Amino acid sequence: MRKEMEENSFRRTIEKISQTSFLSGNSIQVLQDGLSAFEDVFRAVEEAERLICLEFYIFRDDETGWSLAELLARKSREGVQIYLIYDHFGCLFTFNRFWKFLKSHGIAVLPFHPPQVFNPNLYFHRDHRKLVVVDGRVAFTGGLNVGDEYRGYLRKRLLGWRDTGVKVKGPIVGAMLEAFKKSWKECGGRKIEDTPPNLGRHHEQDVALLPLFSSSRESMRALRQLLQFSIHAAQKSIHLTMAYFIPTHKFLWVLLRAARRGVQVKIILPGQSDLRLMAYVSRTYYKTLLREGVQIFHYQPRVLHAKTMVFDRQWAMVGSANLDARSLNYNYECGVGILDLRLGEEMEEIFTHDLLDSVLVTEGDLSRWPIHERALGTFFSWFRSYL
Repeated sequence: MRKEMEENSFRRTIEKISQTSFLSGNSIQVLQDGLSAFEDVFRAVEEAERLICLEFYIFRDDETGWSLAELLARKSREGVQIYLIYDHFGCLFTFNRFWKFLKSHGIAVLPFHPPQVFNPNLYFHRDHRKLVVVDGRVAFTGGLNVGDEYRGYLRKRLLGWRDTGVKVKGPIVGAMLEAFKKSWKECGGRKIEDTPPNLGRHHEQDVALLPLFSSSRESMRALRQLLQFSIHAAQKSIHLTMAYFIPTHKFLWVLLRAARRGVQVKIILPGQSDLRLMAYVSRTYYKTLLREGVQIFHYQPRVLHAKTMVFDRQWAMVGSANLDARSLNYNYECGVGILDLRLGEEMEEIFTHDLLDSVLVTEGDLSRWPIHERALGTFFSWFRSYL
């Protein structure tokens, strides 16, 4: 009884901080392989009957992007309503003819925060979300953008990046659709007319999921406070897998306090990063973390792009947000919180498997890194809020 009361109190506190409620009756599938994840997305799009909503930071016009575009064009010809939001900055290298192709097939396409002469600061706020909602019945989110490197396209023999996403069904999908509609409206789009389906409970799993969306100063503050509370409340373990790790002073302080009180803190970061400068800046925090007992690992086989957090093997978060100032203070982000022992164990197994492909970083390693990398990291750490 006492344990149940503590769990209920924990759940209520999370809801109060995040300013949203857990939704029960969901099913969730964790996706860790880019190729199979995209197969699921393509299959869901293929089966769409009424509505497809997509929101991506990066949508490349490579083989993966064109394959999805051609599928969307066909579904549009079949009468499916399709809405797509792409981040203007994230898609700078996607040619305009790609968007023209989509529009010519009846797909509604809008850029997020294109440059504005009278409000240039708006461009600094980016849509970093990765979201697909199909017919209001199934949704995908996580760290996967649309591109060959995320998919691991075999024809080009690309080894896909290590990323994590989720496929969800149930009431959580309705919350994701409403978040997309809000973004669509902010981008200047007309109201999306759609009759939501009757989303029944998925009794085979019945997982409690928390929709995590940040798009305003208040919601970004709520996300930061939720992360800090999750670390503060952890009693045994904090296991983080992050593509980019440049913590704020407050977050770093809370993390160090957890390590000092005996919580096992392990962080898996990229051994090879797509943004080397970010990795150099991240290393400036290593010495402080290592001296307080935090264990840092570098993932080796391929580029690490996942963003997952697991606390005490039962509370986890998967989404698009990194642990850096940009994600927590400026970007529009999305994800799900998972309060479920079975799913928590699954996330732990994934973390443990990634540890086998990682090497432990020691204080001795810090001095062996090239001096120009250390100098660049130190210099640009002064501008960490803008990276």
